[in-house]
Amino acid sequence: MEWPDGHREVLLFVIEEESQPSRFSIHRVAHYCLDLSELFETDRVVPVVIFLNKGRHPQELRLGRDRHHYLKFRYLSCDLGKLPFERYKNSDNIVARLNLPNMAYPDESRVEVYAQAVRGLYELEPQVEKQLKYLDFIDIYTGLDDNELQQYQERYPEEADNDWGN
Repeated sequence: MEWPDGHREVLLFVIEEESQPSRFSIHRVAHYCLDLSELFETDRVVPVVIFLNKGRHPQELRLGRDRHHYLKFRYLSCDLGKLPFERYKNSDNIVARLNLPNMAYPDESRVEVYAQAVRGLYELEPQVEKQLKYLDFIDIYTGLDDNELQQYQERYPEEADNDWGN
């Protein structure tokens, strides 16, 4: 970062993705942040953890006892499973659209979620190679069964015709 007076300093964002919150280690993220802080000689490190699935995970790490805390570590978190699909289904942010299957929605909306993610992919990503790559991501995280896939093809024929993966 560069301030108006010309002073420059490193600002680091450490981004960790965790598919299974039960496997999340706050100690591991703290370790990464401390190592990077030392390596880049900055205390401006912003840890961010993105959770793809719902689950419990520690929000804070404190080292010390009742009288003193010697290290207190927190991170910014994005719990995709708690974000409402409805809020992002028409987003022009491709990351949000690709992650619709990881967001909160009723089971009966799975076909619509898939369709909105695929529609967003085709509208927001012009490169065919990347469309194919990200379509796999949408397929894996939505996990439509054969019946739902048939519903998708019937209800969203335009997207289904462009969908090379099905």
